[in-house]
Amino acid sequence: MGVVFIPLYIRLLGMEAFGLVGLMLSIQALSMLFDLGMGGALNRELAQRVHNSTLAQTIGDLVRTFEWLVWPIALMIVGVVWLASGPMAQHWLHPEHLSRVATAHAIAIMGLAVALQWPSSFYANGLSGLEQQPALNLISAIFATLRGAGVLAILYWVSPTINAFMWWYAAIGACQSIVLAITLWRLLPTEPQRQARFRTKELRTVGRFAGGLVAIMTLSVMLTQLDRVVISAMLPLAQVGYFSLAMSVAAGMGRMIQPMFNALYPRYSRLVSLGQHAHLTHLYHLSNQCLIVVIASAAMMLTIFGKDVLYLWTGNITTAEKLALPLSILIAGTALNGLMNLPYALQLAHGWTGLTITMNLVALVLGIPFCIWAVEHHGIVGAACLWLFINLSFVAIGIPLMHRRLLHREMIRWYVSDILPPSLAAAAVVILAYWLLSPISRDLVGVLKLSLTTGAALVSAAMAAPLVRNLLRRQLINGLSSRQ
Repeated sequence: MGVVFIPLYIRLLGMEAFGLVGLMLSIQALSMLFDLGMGGALNRELAQRVHNSTLAQTIGDLVRTFEWLVWPIALMIVGVVWLASGPMAQHWLHPEHLSRVATAHAIAIMGLAVALQWPSSFYANGLSGLEQQPALNLISAIFATLRGAGVLAILYWVSPTINAFMWWYAAIGACQSIVLAITLWRLLPTEPQRQARFRTKELRTVGRFAGGLVAIMTLSVMLTQLDRVVISAMLPLAQVGYFSLAMSVAAGMGRMIQPMFNALYPRYSRLVSLGQHAHLTHLYHLSNQCLIVVIASAAMMLTIFGKDVLYLWTGNITTAEKLALPLSILIAGTALNGLMNLPYALQLAHGWTGLTITMNLVALVLGIPFCIWAVEHHGIVGAACLWLFINLSFVAIGIPLMHRRLLHREMIRWYVSDILPPSLAAAAVVILAYWLLSPISRDLVGVLKLSLTTGAALVSAAMAAPLVRNLLRRQLINGLSSRQ
């Protein structure tokens, strides 16, 4: 939902106003700096405490303690963005068609929209820690539909303006946060007669781990938003819109990765706390192979057929040609970033944040001058290269460093058995299809060609992953046995 309607948003709002939507996504990411590690700490603590009868009764106090911080911080976000709206419109952004006053007003409403949705991330982490992904997925799907599709009704029948867009996002964000809060409290394993209270002891318990998460989040947000910040400062607002369009496609692939992290991080945490090393090792390799099957097939399609996908999606051949190269680079970077998700989850399950902090810090120090130079000389293509180089270094350097400490002697298996065969299989299928297929037309036949190629890449990647192949074989045998 966050991707499919973007061409309609651009048609109704214009590319410059859509650039403000991209700015909202950046502010939303920057707002996670105020999370203070609470979401990740809550996720890990619930995953470990819920299976301990003694600690389970402290869960309510933990959630209540964090809540006393979450909602005041949301209020603070509103104030910070409101105060910054005027200076940003006057001195930072470069609107050509929107007035400075209209831009500042849109940014102020944007702050409210971001702040009202901000607590939902905290409660989503809680549901994930309880391994209540089905409930979380249902709520997320409902509100993604209301947010992505519902705003079209506002733009068509109420007001086709960026302000109306932002007000709708604010209303849906508030509803999502409230629904997630109610759901989490109803699913907590607490005694009905025991009232949850704010306890400073809970802050001290998770303080060190949360502090590491704050450092990781700060550096990660600065890294992921560095390209947009530099582009918005150096290029016209319309270029921000184009880059946001390409980033939306890349982020769409990222949305396929996030559920894997949400499901496996609490399970890794539980296995670590129970000391089940053999089970953890098997799950680590199986989950990484499942992840690469999805990443490889999607990334190869979007990288090689990027121009065709953009044309089918937007209906604008000029936009497709303009964004084909930066999109391919961004997709490659996002795929490499996706490979790091489960190793990162393993590090957090062990309470180890130092490696990621160091890697992000080095990448940021080197990335700032590179990004300024790249945007100045190569525009949005240069900004896309930053994302690719950062994640390539993470996979090449971060994985060996991690496996020196965690799951020692499993690194070669990760590269050679988990990652390489599915990637090569998916690449071979997509490249062969690119050579054999006639040019992709913008009709049902074109959609069918891309869909069949994607499906073939997915199947070939799954068959090339040993643990996934064995899992599918067992599922097939069990299914046939149950029918007999």
